This record gives sequence, structure tokens and C-alpha cells, in this order.
Amino acid sequence: MTRQPVDAGKLVKDWLAGQAATAFPGLLVALELPSKWKLGDGPVLVVSDDGGPVAWPVATKPTIRVTSWTSGRDRTYAHWALGLMLGTPIPGVAAVLPGTGIIEARDDKNRGDLTSSFTVRLRVRTVISHQQ
Repeated sequence: MTRQPVDAGKLVKDWLAGQAATAFPGLLVALELPSKWKLGDGPVLVVSDDGGPVAWPVATKPTIRVTSWTSGRDRTYAHWALGLMLGTPIPGVAAVLPGTGIIEARDDKNRGDLTSSFTVRLRVRTVISHQQ
């Protein structure tokens, strides 16, 4: 029996995807931008784990970055995700704390608009693994 960290990025991505299924059925929530995404495609919300301190063996404290990809300046999905993450308990997450606000950018490669780089800081308890 050992302790191990939780994949916080995947945990948040799965939770946001479940929430988006009702709120924004056309929104794809993913761990990376699909390689063939281009202007005119549907919106994508990308969840990334930027790491952070560890309070071993009890918890990890990752910084989660969420980036919204759209074909025009549209803050809808980023604002929705930020408000939801700061105001709604996420199963498996002990605490969600504010990080940084919304930053806008444009990707030079695909010309997609990013409402990007809002971050939140999490506290996620480690889990016990029974694998040897």
C-alpha cells in the first residue's frame, strides 16, 4: 500500500466536461487542443496542470490553467469555467483557490483566439494505491 498523487488535470477536465454537457453541449473540454483545430471549428476548453508544491504524503497543490479556444473574441466559456471552479465544489478536490485572471492572446499558428491563462490553485488529497 502506497500513497500517490491524483491526476488533477484529468479530474478537473472530466468534471468540467460533465458540467458543460448541460450548459454548453457544443463545447469540447479536453487535456489538449485537437491537432486539426482551425478557425470555424467549435470552441474548445483545454485544461492543463502546471504543477505546484507538494505537502507529501497528504496532498498536492497543483496550479490548473484553463484555456478557451474560439474563432473570435469570446470570453463566455472561460468566464463560465472560472466562476464554476471558484464557486462549486469539485469532487476529489479539497480546495480551489483563486490564481490569475483572464488573459487574451491569439495563436500565430492557427489564428485562434485564446481567452487564456486563467489559473486556479487546487489542494488535492493523495490517494492510497494497493498496487505494489
